[in-house]
Amino acid sequence: MKKSSKILIVTSVVISLLSFRVNAQETAKEVSLSADDAKIVKSVEEYFNTVKSIKSRFTQYNRNNGQTLEGNVNILKPNKMRLQYDEPVPFEFIADGYYLIYNDKKLEQVTYFDLNDNPAAIILKDNFSFTKEELKVEDISKQGNQIVVTVSKIKQPEVGKITLIFDGKPMGLKQWVVTDMQHVETEITLVNPEFNVELDEQQFKFKDKSKSKLK
Repeated sequence: MKKSSKILIVTSVVISLLSFRVNAQETAKEVSLSADDAKIVKSVEEYFNTVKSIKSRFTQYNRNNGQTLEGNVNILKPNKMRLQYDEPVPFEFIADGYYLIYNDKKLEQVTYFDLNDNPAAIILKDNFSFTKEELKVEDISKQGNQIVVTVSKIKQPEVGKITLIFDGKPMGLKQWVVTDMQHVETEITLVNPEFNVELDEQQFKFKDKSKSKLK
């Protein structure tokens, strides 16, 4: 793989899961919720609390440069995830219940991130609520059969936004979109997802060969 291609892949991956920071001055204001919007917020909370696991193929698309990656993602609540990219991408992300771990299998390089520092971690939460997770609703809309909700963290104005996209009938998580500090938008789309399936918990345990934790 060419060095330039690898840099693009790494950048896109980090954008999709880790880089949510934007300029504080540009943080959107919280919207006033109508009665209908409040019902949508409640329905999103109720939906997330019915989902205990997700097994899916996914497509990752960078809206700015058109780059596309594919792979498999498994999620087990609370706070566990394994996201693996198709070859030749040599790395993966693992949430082991405490950290979000970036593992480059080819270079044997490992980086640990605080799981709770990432807005996308709300997808991994048990007993989810917007209030409990201290989320600010920035936008709610309906687009055909889809429900679109954009949120950010109340106490971290420098943290960017994540947009959650659901199929409405029946309700199901379809996609999420994140934005980095350069306003690069990267979307993750679930492909043929299975919900509430049994998953092997061993896949969320990570054996660190490097023995070095970079936080």
